[in-house]
Amino acid sequence: MPEEEPRLRAVLTGQRAHLADLVPVAIGTGLRKNELLMLRAKHIDFARGLILVTGTKTRKNREVPMNSEVRDIMLRVCRSKSVEDHVFVSPKTGRHLTDVKRAFHGACAAAKIQGLVWHDLRATFGTRLGEAGFDAFTIAALMGHSNVRTTQRYVRATERNKREAVQAAMLSSRGHNLATRVNAMTQNSAVA
Repeated sequence: MPEEEPRLRAVLTGQRAHLADLVPVAIGTGLRKNELLMLRAKHIDFARGLILVTGTKTRKNREVPMNSEVRDIMLRVCRSKSVEDHVFVSPKTGRHLTDVKRAFHGACAAAKIQGLVWHDLRATFGTRLGEAGFDAFTIAALMGHSNVRTTQRYVRATERNKREAVQAAMLSSRGHNLATRVNAMTQNSAVA
């Protein structure tokens, strides 16, 4: 529901203030909870505007670009950190966070949101990309899915996307040659 995110963000104060940075980064990057909690300052590449995600479920590193909100958060939280420091730390202990389940559950209760779990923030990222018209391959690369079929749940053919797709097929819109099949015989004679 569109009104849930503002309600959730509004309650991320006091003992839940450490979630005020984590929630928008989760929604803005699609990182898994463990990927977020294991981030170190060295994984934030401000020059290229990327987060290098390591220790992934698929065991393949990936780069996720930062949007302006995520970049602003990362600039602030990484300002006084050394390269090996974890990005997100406990305000009580100063050590890296290992879980946020209890605080997140409390925040959802305070915001009167039922049934929301942390992984839903990742799904929100994928859904928003799909609704914005991005293809499954782009979404899969950003989310770290090893199989694009996993990503297909986020991609829906909207009326707008279908209209734009057929519009793009018009000759005047592209200026490309026709897609022709090369006869195997013609191809072989060209090689000889």
